[in-house]
Amino acid sequence: MSKSSIDYSSLESRLEKSKQKVYKLEDVQHKIRKVAFDVVRFIDGSDIEGLWKVDKTPSGECIVALYDEDSLEKTASVKSNWKVLLSKQNDLHVFYKNEPIVRLASQDLGIPEDEVGLVPTYLPERLANNSKLVRGLLNQLSEPERQELYKKYPELA
Repeated sequence: MSKSSIDYSSLESRLEKSKQKVYKLEDVQHKIRKVAFDVVRFIDGSDIEGLWKVDKTPSGECIVALYDEDSLEKTASVKSNWKVLLSKQNDLHVFYKNEPIVRLASQDLGIPEDEVGLVPTYLPERLANNSKLVRGLLNQLSEPERQELYKKYPELA
C-alpha cells in the first residue's frame, strides 16, 4: 500500500467505535442491573433503554451500548399512541393519545417493586400490538367511561 492511499476499512472501524456510547463502569455502577453474564441494563430507564455489555479496556472496565445508533433512530421515530408513567407511589398511569385512561396500582398487579420501573419501557409497545391486553385494561373502567372512550377513540372498540 502506498503512503498516499487510505485504508478505508480501518477508518470505518475507528469511526464505528467512536459512535458507540460508552460509560466507565465505576461511574454508572449504582444505576445498572445485571441481566446476563456480562450484559447490563439501566435500572431507572432515564438513559437509553437498550442493553449494554461490560467491556474490559486498558483504562478500566466500561459499558458499551449493544444497540445500533441507526436502528435506535428508526425505532424512536415510530410513535406509539400509548404511554405509561410511573408515579412516586408506584402507580402506573396509562395514557392514550396523551389522554389519561386508567391508573393501576402496581401492588394490585403483582409486580415486584424492583421491576415496576421497567413497566413503562415495555407496556406501551405491548398495548400497541395486543388488542386482548387493551380490552383487559379497558375493562378496569366503568361501562359509561368505556363507552365515552369508544366514542372518542373508535379504534379502541
